[in-house]
Amino acid sequence: MSTNNNSENILHETLKVLLYFFLIALVITAISACGGSTQSPTPPEAVSLPDSQGDGDTNEDPAEQEVFTVTSEVMLVATGTDSASETYASIERVFGEGSIEAPDLFEGDHTDTAHILEETDSTVGPHFVFLAHRDEDFNKGVQSDRQRNEIKTYDKSENEVLGFEGETMQFEWYFHISSEMSLTSKFSHFFQLKARNDTEDNTNGNDDQPVITLSAVEKDSSGKELQVRHSVGFNADGSSTSDVYLIRTNFNDIADEWVKVFVQATFSEEGSFVMQITRLRDSAIIVDINETNIDMWRGVSSDDFVRPKWGIYRSTAEIDKLRQQEERVKFANFAIRKGTL
Repeated sequence: MSTNNNSENILHETLKVLLYFFLIALVITAISACGGSTQSPTPPEAVSLPDSQGDGDTNEDPAEQEVFTVTSEVMLVATGTDSASETYASIERVFGEGSIEAPDLFEGDHTDTAHILEETDSTVGPHFVFLAHRDEDFNKGVQSDRQRNEIKTYDKSENEVLGFEGETMQFEWYFHISSEMSLTSKFSHFFQLKARNDTEDNTNGNDDQPVITLSAVEKDSSGKELQVRHSVGFNADGSSTSDVYLIRTNFNDIADEWVKVFVQATFSEEGSFVMQITRLRDSAIIVDINETNIDMWRGVSSDDFVRPKWGIYRSTAEIDKLRQQEERVKFANFAIRKGTL
């Protein structure tokens, strides 16, 4: 009789254990069906813009600070050709006929040497090389206190590369300049955002002074300096205004290095301006500007616009401070985008 009781007890305990696990399984199934997982589903990510070399590394890209939806993109990329005529033709195909302001294209200037060449290296591949010669280059055929070798967009360019009122644009490129390049206390511009203002009465500023410049100077006290300046143009009465320095930093931080330059600008009276310069070798951020409520518009009509310029545009007022050797400034992978925020 005792043996039967023990068997019944074991059976009862076994059934209780099985029932316990069965109830647990039911609870887990019910929770899963109701979506009660403690791990939230991963939301879809905004697609970030790849850089010009397409490596997708955008951890420090200011484009990620807010979503920029690209509506158009225009690229100017070197091919490595050794033909200056092919180089010039490729630039004009993108920026428009007449978009090159090189000394060899203007009568009475330094016409026996092509001033924009192409080379290739292991860092960025094919790239453009802009040349400057102290004693031979002028300003579009005019001998004055400055010399110019630039490419630009302008009124003969497509609308995709011109910034109209209220538009937001991105400009991106790679840039290399030698530490041996001679500078003065005046100006050496390598990039400008320049306005086209269809008026002569200084209404809303004017288009003589660039809205933004990326420049370098030689300071007696501190040596070579990299600068980003902002100008609001002339006052309505014709009196001049002073540039505002958005940043002043050590030129040697970018000298002899390939850097990536990113610009995002909204062209309006209360616009915005972002510039980030990143050294490729170590991803160090050399320049980081983020200005809001900044005057980025000089226009007075719907035909007016802001346009980019790249190259070498420098003062020769202190010519004795400039070396006689040929100067070389390199650019690669220009990108111009329009989009919405």
